[in-house]
Amino acid sequence: MVLAAGLLVYSQHIFSQQNVGIMTDKPMEKLHVSGKSSVLDDNIGTTGVPLISPTIRIDGLNMTNNPTVLSTDTIAPLYVDSNGDTSVKKGLETFGTYTQPGGDAITTATTLNVTATQTYQFTPTLLTASFTLQQRSVVYISSTLSADVLNASGGTITDGKNRAIAALISFTAAPAASGINTTSSYMGDGLTFANRPTDSMNGSFKLSPSSELVLPAGSYTVILRGAGIASSNAPGDNYRIIWGGGTGDKLNILAKPL
Repeated sequence: MVLAAGLLVYSQHIFSQQNVGIMTDKPMEKLHVSGKSSVLDDNIGTTGVPLISPTIRIDGLNMTNNPTVLSTDTIAPLYVDSNGDTSVKKGLETFGTYTQPGGDAITTATTLNVTATQTYQFTPTLLTASFTLQQRSVVYISSTLSADVLNASGGTITDGKNRAIAALISFTAAPAASGINTTSSYMGDGLTFANRPTDSMNGSFKLSPSSELVLPAGSYTVILRGAGIASSNAPGDNYRIIWGGGTGDKLNILAKPL
């Protein structure tokens, strides 16, 4: 048995097939780190997870050697490839308005006056989010957009004619390798609305265009807009939509490196 710097090696050579123990003379694995458990740090970064000793430190995985991964984050997941090599990569990242439950990312509502031309009319950008992926990632885009449908004067619709509304998410910037078309809407959610005089109602609808994508590294920008269309060309079928006047409006983006 060789004792060197607190390392118990059950062989004359470090490259032996025998187990190696640190702070134990009975190593149970090829490398066995033992010692009395204690809390070194109550909180690793902002995870709420304590750092428990005994632990190990690898300089090749620290912030100095991985500045793009750990530039703003103090912790990152450890990955193992098919060869058994280890590396650190960014963990789950959040972008956009990222509202908590009960929050609302739109503080000022936008009115869209829809002219009955049987063509969709659009709001300007209501919410936007830009993000940069350092590597290929799965990206989750979720949104909620509130909408109140009223007649052209701001009252209750009672004519029973169909009108359609939609919330749309578009990419306005994306790397060519992503294959994303930045000139059209990428995802949407919509409904048709009709009220008759009996039991007519007003209320706030919730539209939630969402998607999950696998995207290559690069910089992206997504926007959330509202749209509306009337089912006829009659001027009396004009109407208005109040976008973002309700609660819980959001545009949230989560990215997880692959």
